[in-house]
Amino acid sequence: MDIAILTVLNKIGELGSFASSEYSRLKDVDLQVSDLRSKLEFLMAWIQVAEEGNRIKRDQLVSVWVSQLRGAVFDAEDIIDEYIQELHRPGGENRPPVVEAKARTRRGRSFVSSCFPFRSVEEVAVRHSLSRQIREVLRRLDEIQRNSLFNMQPRVDALANTIQVFDRPTADTLKCGDPWTLVGLDGYTQSIIGLLHKDNGKREAIVIVGESGIGKTTAARAVLQSQDVQKHFDVCAWVCLPPKSRVDKYLDLILEQAQLQTHLHCRRREGVLDKMKLLVVLDGMDNIDELMDVLSELPRGTKGSRIMVTTQLQIKKIEQCIPGIRPVEIKCLKRPDCLKLLCRGLSGNPRRVYDAHKDKFDEKIYDISGGLPLAVVLLRGLVYFKDHEAQWNEVFELLKSYQHKRLIKRILTVSYTTMPTDLKLCFLYFSAMPPNIYVDLDKLQRLLSAEGILKSTSRVMGVEEEEGCLDMLVSRGLVQRVEGGTKLCIHQSVHGFAKTMAHETGFMEAHSQFDIRDTSIVRGLSVHNYVDRRVSMEKFLPKTRTLLGDFAEDYCVDEAVHPSGSHAISPKGLKNHSRLEFLCQSRFLRVLDLQGIQLGKLPDNIGRMIHLTYIGLRSCGLKDLPSSVAKLLNLETLDITGNDIQTVVDEFWNIEKLKHVLAKKLSLPVSSASMSLVTNLETLHGVALSSVGPQENSSLNKMRKLLSLAVVSVTATNVLTLALALQEINGLRHLKIAGDCSPVTFPCTRLCSLELDGKVLLDDASAQSLNSSCSFTKCRLVLRSSCMSQVLLDIFLSNLLLSELALLDDSFIGSKLFLRKGPFCDIEKLRIGNLKLLEELVIESETTLLNTIEIFGCPNMKTIQGLKNSEYLKNVVLFDMPEIVAQIKAEDKELFYKIKHVRTEAWESET
Repeated sequence: MDIAILTVLNKIGELGSFASSEYSRLKDVDLQVSDLRSKLEFLMAWIQVAEEGNRIKRDQLVSVWVSQLRGAVFDAEDIIDEYIQELHRPGGENRPPVVEAKARTRRGRSFVSSCFPFRSVEEVAVRHSLSRQIREVLRRLDEIQRNSLFNMQPRVDALANTIQVFDRPTADTLKCGDPWTLVGLDGYTQSIIGLLHKDNGKREAIVIVGESGIGKTTAARAVLQSQDVQKHFDVCAWVCLPPKSRVDKYLDLILEQAQLQTHLHCRRREGVLDKMKLLVVLDGMDNIDELMDVLSELPRGTKGSRIMVTTQLQIKKIEQCIPGIRPVEIKCLKRPDCLKLLCRGLSGNPRRVYDAHKDKFDEKIYDISGGLPLAVVLLRGLVYFKDHEAQWNEVFELLKSYQHKRLIKRILTVSYTTMPTDLKLCFLYFSAMPPNIYVDLDKLQRLLSAEGILKSTSRVMGVEEEEGCLDMLVSRGLVQRVEGGTKLCIHQSVHGFAKTMAHETGFMEAHSQFDIRDTSIVRGLSVHNYVDRRVSMEKFLPKTRTLLGDFAEDYCVDEAVHPSGSHAISPKGLKNHSRLEFLCQSRFLRVLDLQGIQLGKLPDNIGRMIHLTYIGLRSCGLKDLPSSVAKLLNLETLDITGNDIQTVVDEFWNIEKLKHVLAKKLSLPVSSASMSLVTNLETLHGVALSSVGPQENSSLNKMRKLLSLAVVSVTATNVLTLALALQEINGLRHLKIAGDCSPVTFPCTRLCSLELDGKVLLDDASAQSLNSSCSFTKCRLVLRSSCMSQVLLDIFLSNLLLSELALLDDSFIGSKLFLRKGPFCDIEKLRIGNLKLLEELVIESETTLLNTIEIFGCPNMKTIQGLKNSEYLKNVVLFDMPEIVAQIKAEDKELFYKIKHVRTEAWESET
């Protein structure tokens, strides 16, 4: 026994001696990580120089060298991520938080070095292994860099001379007009409008044909937005879906737009749509079989209904398959229109340079672009930030070096070559989005921030980094603003180039199914499947950092239908739902964003995926989240909109880095003590306050950095809690409150939009107090069910600068509504709907900026006064008001021609 004890003591002594000798070496792992990070920063810049210069000189040895170097960089990223993963294995959850040191890499990701002392023998082993792997990577990098066999240094140095100075515009130069303006297409649009108005008693299809980038979509949008077209049809629907989308998805989108435009809620597509005069635009239908399938299933509509199609298909092929169509072929711009389009978006120094050298530049511009509008827009983007003649000439010379490429690819290559790294990453991220499909700007910014490509998603003051990058892409003509700048989309030709570059650089792979050939090397994956919602994945994605997916949103045949008409998941369907178990092997996953996928639950051990910064699971049928999500210490965004998740474990709200939470109806913890660390939240949508607990110590009180807040289920028991919390949040830009009632005070001074759905109970004293304490900026205001009188409405709005006002669903309870000078003088858009008691509307002459007015659901409305005083008025939409329309027609012909009168009585029996 004594010998056994002595042996154990000797081993302990040996272990202590080993520990003291190893510590001095293993503690240097942090320094090794720092050295690796510095070397990678240098090498990534070198890769960019070599790669972009090589696009001009096309040195095959340089291509191999860049490929090897990129592979070594990827391995280094894997080492660091694996190290962090190992340090957060079960048993290590209570260790001190990792101290981060961020550095830009290929994707703008963060390398992390830990500086806390060793806690276990396992940690010593991890650090020992890491030290060995880092030394191996450093040796490999040095060997690639100093490859004497091919003498790479002079080759790369020579390539550096071919690269132009990157565009680094100031914030003042970022804001530009829409580069996708309508130039040279007026004749085509008038011709199309004439065909739409020509009534021969049957539904016809008008097909706009032309090559990619010729302006088909631009012309179709201009036609759809025409006041004459809007008045001529009951419903004007725009449908643009990715290839291989199911036909019923087209029908659902048409029905959705019909309901929005007619304010009718239809349970089914048949019947109602057939009684409307429809204009349906099918954008980007480049597959003849899909086009024929969709045309055969579209609702017929009433006499005079029309279908408009944009396509790259040949006219002869369409006429052979679909007889009776009316083709309109768009051709390239003539020289004057080409130059006019170029000048439309130029300003400042670039415009002065062009005007000073117009004679020399005009011929080059027309020869390069060939009059193709997309080429003109992209070329303008290349010179948009060029302030000197020499810089313009450099662009022209650089384009000459790519004569072997086709027109659009040539300009895109030069544009991509001259981008700074952060802008390239922003651009390549659009390869994961479907072409021509609108992408929400706020969502895109959250994704880019989570990826580490952009630093911040805050947009309170000035031009932030992500807004600057996206504005630069717009200025270059690479992406387009739509829907008032709230969404972006990328042209199909530009998307094809971005997809190719993303594949070549290993940034992102895009597929229609999970049928990737070699999943072991995929680092970014985007899947768009519009056929079904199920994921069948037999292989793992061990290296993947980003997984984006968009799936069919309707339920499958094995799902039960509730008697009320809503869908309910059957037990059989639940068994067949994916749980994404294969993702448990994706240890390095940072961004998970899936739309419409059929899920039962998330993996219980998702909390071990400590690199996750973004979880987006929208319309996935989820009902709860595993408690382990609280262990995701790096999580910035949780987007679970469209699901029925109502609670999440209280510890989740203590994630310090959490910035954005979006849900349908998610309860906050009762006590603010459960949210002591949530101080960085910027977005909080779809949350319900508790009706118990102290009103002065609510969960919202800690969230003083909120920029956007949407609260649901506000009641009389928690409305005071909300009011007190709002007094602590002074930076709100967007506020939406829904429930039985709404608070009466809003001390925020920078609101851009305010939506109140519920009674606003104001007396004169409280309203005057509100009036004296608020100073709002120009904003959009929507009131629903607020039950306000004229007096209280005037007081409530007296200091508001309104750009848009919507009074809906008994928000006003008087019989006579005055739009007086003061609060209403700056209104540009007015919507009045479902005010059952309203009989008369009076618009005072001072409301001169009003350009759009829409009135519906007001059965007792008898007169509207003051419309002719609004000189900017362009669009008036009135629903079921024949007497008022007849009165206006008799008194003011000019005003009458601005009115679109929609008659919905004929549809009521089908709704």
